[in-house]
Amino acid sequence: MKNRQCAILLAISALMVGCASHSSKVISNLDSSSQVFQSGPCENARQNAWMHDEAQKNKLWVGPSVLLLAGPMAVLPVFVSNVGLNTADKMQANDIAARCGGNPQTQQQMATDIALDASLSLAVGAVVPTTLPTKITPP
Repeated sequence: MKNRQCAILLAISALMVGCASHSSKVISNLDSSSQVFQSGPCENARQNAWMHDEAQKNKLWVGPSVLLLAGPMAVLPVFVSNVGLNTADKMQANDIAARCGGNPQTQQQMATDIALDASLSLAVGAVVPTTLPTKITPP
């Protein structure tokens, strides 16, 4: 049973390794030959998108690791940190779109996307085994 849970966790992690941050996705959809893309405000907005890529990669293995090590008491802190990181990434992506000639989202669209990301994070987190053994018997 434990091997199967580890295999599921590894499979999910392997599938999600290629996930880019929202900021990087917005940058890749912009017209890099436009004047707005070459402007100073756009360059400043794009400058820190790499941090969200790193946070995205790291949260894919840190969250499940913390849940495996700390057990059920870590579910809420891991969930809240994931929601916070997703919110910061969405806000940065919206700022990049606004400054670089993209289509920024309304506050309602951003709130909907953040709630959807939080639901997905909670659903994926439910796959991770967070229960501890109730009784350990000596061999």
